[in-house]
Amino acid sequence: LAAVCDICGKVLRSASAEAMAAHKRESQSCTRVKTKGASGEVARLEEKLRAVIEAGRRLAAHGGAYDVVEANTKERGEVEAALKAARSSTKAEKARVKELAQQSMSAAGWTSALLQGEENRFAKADEGAVESQLAAATVGLVSSAAFREKREELEAAAGAKREREAEEAAEAARAARAARA
Repeated sequence: LAAVCDICGKVLRSASAEAMAAHKRESQSCTRVKTKGASGEVARLEEKLRAVIEAGRRLAAHGGAYDVVEANTKERGEVEAALKAARSSTKAEKARVKELAQQSMSAAGWTSALLQGEENRFAKADEGAVESQLAAATVGLVSSAAFREKREELEAAAGAKREREAEEAAEAARAARAARA
């Protein structure tokens, strides 16, 4: 009847050892199937195909009735066709994902998005923010204690700057009230 290659999983029409050896010599067509990334549908159909082939072998060995053997052959053909369709759809889906990833990482795509005003795609840092100052001040390998000290120093400086700005705003408001009076 049929044989399944233990390397690539291909179903051979002939179960002879010569046919299997010839198939394995053809390195282009006999490569290990990557079932780790295969979809659940492909794995389920592969398992079903193995079961159908095993049932066909049992029928051939024990001399099953003609209609049972024909039903098994028909079922094997249907499962093979479904497996082929599932593999091709999985392959097409992987190609679509790859194409989408390539388009999203394209420098031309990012540049055109920026020129069209899609600036919400890009993160912006405030020039005077404590985080940007901390990033600039702690370049390279810095111990956690030095990092913590630098953060506290920058936060204290930012707090003092805010207080100074608040006092200047209050002073300007007093001066504006005094000028009106």
